[in-house]
Amino acid sequence: LAWEVVQSRKKCEKMNIAICDDDSTFRSTFRENLEKLLRQTTEYNIDEYSSGEEFIEGCDSCNYGCVFLDLYMGGMTGFETASQLARKNKDTRIAFLTSNVALVYDSFEYQPFYFLRKDNYVDVLPKVIQQLKILLAQNGIFILGGRSDNEHVSVGSICYITSDKHNITIQTTKYCYDMRKTMAEVEKELVPYGFVRIHKQYLVNLRYVKKVSTRDDTVVMYDDVVLEMSRRNKSTVMEKFREYQRSMKNI
Repeated sequence: LAWEVVQSRKKCEKMNIAICDDDSTFRSTFRENLEKLLRQTTEYNIDEYSSGEEFIEGCDSCNYGCVFLDLYMGGMTGFETASQLARKNKDTRIAFLTSNVALVYDSFEYQPFYFLRKDNYVDVLPKVIQQLKILLAQNGIFILGGRSDNEHVSVGSICYITSDKHNITIQTTKYCYDMRKTMAEVEKELVPYGFVRIHKQYLVNLRYVKKVSTRDDTVVMYDDVVLEMSRRNKSTVMEKFREYQRSMKNI
């Protein structure tokens, strides 16, 4: 079955953010610092929750791009709240808040995009917001035509794309999709979302690139798939990969 893909760039009108912490004073101060960083450049909505239970219920009415989640709360802990969020299949980025840095290693299984210490979060918050904007920039979707107009894949889930003439294969984190289109057309649509052409047959999402090897001209993806990189594209790929690494590097 051949699929026709129509791109729908769903740019969020607002960046939806949740703050979940049972300390009302901290929530208020944290919100003020967030708004100072966002109000000049970003349309945003910030909701506050005093418990994990309240936040999980609130997720049903708002698709949050990020939640700043306290680890220690009465009732559900931050980790328990993160587990409930995962069960809802929400694509919400988690930034844990805590005064106990020893818990940073325990947080990895919940795949947070950041871990903030409460005693110095003001210093790193600008970088966190910058990273969040980069991640949310991939919130566009591809609507897959054919059997149902409701079938689609999110841009952020696309790992890489391969081509054989006009036969295109989209490899996502879970599935593969085939369609009829030129690689040039696909490249034009996806480059704004952080994709780079590494070869006439390959287009990759920098988000899922593990390593770029100039010695053997290959790109290693997060799942250890190795793709060939052409000499013609090498300098551009290295430049884009380094830019992405710098933008995502933690302070």
